Amino acid sequence: MPDSPCDPFVATFALAAVGIAHVGLDGRWLRVNRTCCEITGCTEEELLQGRFQEITHPDDLGSDLENIERLLSGKGRHYSMEKRYVRRDGSLIWVNLSVTLVSKPDGAPDFFISLITDISRAKALEADLIASEARYRSIFDAAVEAMAVIDHQGSIQSVNPAVERIFGYQPEELVGRNIKVLLPRAIAAKHDGYLERYRRTGVPGIIGKGRDVEGRRKDGTLVALDLSVAQWTHDDRTYFTGTMRDVSKRRATEAALLQSRDDLQSLQTEYAHLARVTEMGEMASAIAHEINQPLTAIANNLNAGLYAIEACDAIEASAEARIVMKAAADQAIRAGLIIRRLREFVGKTTGERRLEAITPLIEAARDLALIDAPAHGIEVEMADDGQDLHATIDAIQLKQVLVNLLRNAVDALLTLPKGAQRKIRIATGLSDIAGQFHITLSDTGPGIPDRLRQSIFEPFFTSKSHGMGMGLSVCQRLVEAHGGTIMLEPTKLGASFRVSLPLDR
Repeated sequence: MPDSPCDPFVATFALAAVGIAHVGLDGRWLRVNRTCCEITGCTEEELLQGRFQEITHPDDLGSDLENIERLLSGKGRHYSMEKRYVRRDGSLIWVNLSVTLVSKPDGAPDFFISLITDISRAKALEADLIASEARYRSIFDAAVEAMAVIDHQGSIQSVNPAVERIFGYQPEELVGRNIKVLLPRAIAAKHDGYLERYRRTGVPGIIGKGRDVEGRRKDGTLVALDLSVAQWTHDDRTYFTGTMRDVSKRRATEAALLQSRDDLQSLQTEYAHLARVTEMGEMASAIAHEINQPLTAIANNLNAGLYAIEACDAIEASAEARIVMKAAADQAIRAGLIIRRLREFVGKTTGERRLEAITPLIEAARDLALIDAPAHGIEVEMADDGQDLHATIDAIQLKQVLVNLLRNAVDALLTLPKGAQRKIRIATGLSDIAGQFHITLSDTGPGIPDRLRQSIFEPFFTSKSHGMGMGLSVCQRLVEAHGGTIMLEPTKLGASFRVSLPLDR
């Protein structure tokens, strides 16, 4: 072989980016280039004094020697393998070794040419990839959620064990089948179209988003799922990973909670109705007195008409009878109006809210709640700021609040001694808070002691000798259900309650 440094073969040997070595049949290094020294971490002198066996990793040496024996026995002239060298500093380096046997002119083996390529980086990347795959597989297999990987045509590439628990399929039963097998038939019929549209337009539908869907088990039953889909590519091919969580129990719990809420709303409505009936029961004496007056007047007028018919001539009797009959009819209308208000108040509400004018509603509540006010010497004052107020409310429920507050005011005023001022004031107007109006009901009664003011809206609290103590608690619930507030205002005389509600112009 030429030894001139200008010889291209010598230059190739010396400057090659891969390790090149001539190795004797017994493993001795005969000649090495600079790259070979860099790979092994040894100087040229150190290598030439030893053999390749001395720096080959023990776990790789057996395979290496078997390959050499195969070449020496005439069963080939070349072999390649990946192996590890133990560098001088004790570290390991992975190499790809390619060995060719060189023979003498007579055909006898002479030496080996070894090409040595450092593949440590590739091996490190491979190790990372294997570790990453292992981590992914451990997460994939251990996930509580069912996971499935499909290709761009919907063919299932892999599934995790959780699929069996949720869908009833063994993993091997699904690999290779179309994902449509896990979809309800109505959706399965459209799934190929979804994939085709995505391939054509690139516009994602469910990809990257969570969605509540239904899946189909092996036995054909449906299961509620929370589905999320991720897209990824490998070797220029698109894949999708679907994660499916069984939310059947959550759906059942939500349905039960909704039913419980509906049941609670029904109970609250029934209780509010009971409270209105109870309120009317407590007003029974006053109501009976007010109805008795028009009924007595009707009877007296009818008797007067009969007397006129019997005692007078026909023309005079007809005129007299017309007058008394008209008076009787007026009293009947009055009695009917009282009964109609009672029926409206006590009747069950549907809970439907409508746009209502506030002033007529307050007047209706006043006429009902203060039906006996004149008989007790109670003065009633109405005041407003001239605004035409409207709100979307349940009229019966708001009447209930006002009637309760007004009846409480009447009860408070009746505790005052004779001659004391007995007055109720009902005021309406716009609140300081934008988009709200208020109704303020105040009286000149004895008021509420400071020690009790914090407790008046608590259930079963009462300062009366009778009653259940639920009136103000119900009032607070009804007002808050309308998005409003009810509060006891500070005042020097009597008590003052302010009801604030959202306003509709």
